[in-house]
Amino acid sequence: MKKILIVFLLFTMILTSCAYKGYTGDYVDLYSVAINSVLWLNGHSWGADFECDPQIEILEEDQYGRILFTYYEKHYAGADISFVSLIISQPSSEQEVLYYEDVNYLVKEQVLYSPTPEPFSNEEIEYLKSINDWNKEVDYAKCVKKEITKTKSDIPHEEEIKNRIVDEFDLVDGKYSLFMDFLTHNSDNSKYIVYGYIRESEQEKIYFIGLVEDNDFIDLSTIVPSNVYDYKAEFINFKKTNDW
Repeated sequence: MKKILIVFLLFTMILTSCAYKGYTGDYVDLYSVAINSVLWLNGHSWGADFECDPQIEILEEDQYGRILFTYYEKHYAGADISFVSLIISQPSSEQEVLYYEDVNYLVKEQVLYSPTPEPFSNEEIEYLKSINDWNKEVDYAKCVKKEITKTKSDIPHEEEIKNRIVDEFDLVDGKYSLFMDFLTHNSDNSKYIVYGYIRESEQEKIYFIGLVEDNDFIDLSTIVPSNVYDYKAEFINFKKTNDW
């Protein structure tokens, strides 16, 4: 019995030591832009049997301090989608990052579990540059500001929101798996966005976006985008409809 207890404690210590504790790479500012901008990110990638840092690669920097970079995780937790993101960050400080919300990224579908993401075309790169004022003075009126962080934020009122999601999609207890993550707050922190994935069976899978208004009570609105790789227009319209 004593040997079994020792083995159990050692196993628990190994699992705890392997748990992801936050981004440890050199680009925490770029990491912060990515996790506040792009849907269906874990905030980490995967090794053989452990969580690890995502791949972040700087492609170019302009004369005003903007950075063009790629961000890649192998897949979204529990799901079968994989993509690489092309992102532009506006100039940042030691505490905060700036970016043009909704237009600062593109996503490209990837082969699931691929170790190396496929590159973006020159046309895609030049398009993203053009809508982010590459090599022009920064338009601070277009910028949103976020604190630099090494981890994704926890979801406020997570259990209540999960219960609302269960009701919203008529989920049957014990017959589904639900994964959900936090994206970002609005400018006055009165609203925030969550996203996630519901797996009911191999054939029944739901990717959803939720917008939460957190006043005296929790008000949740949701959409199911028609394409998890090409959702930007629907997402922008969803936010406008909910006075983001």
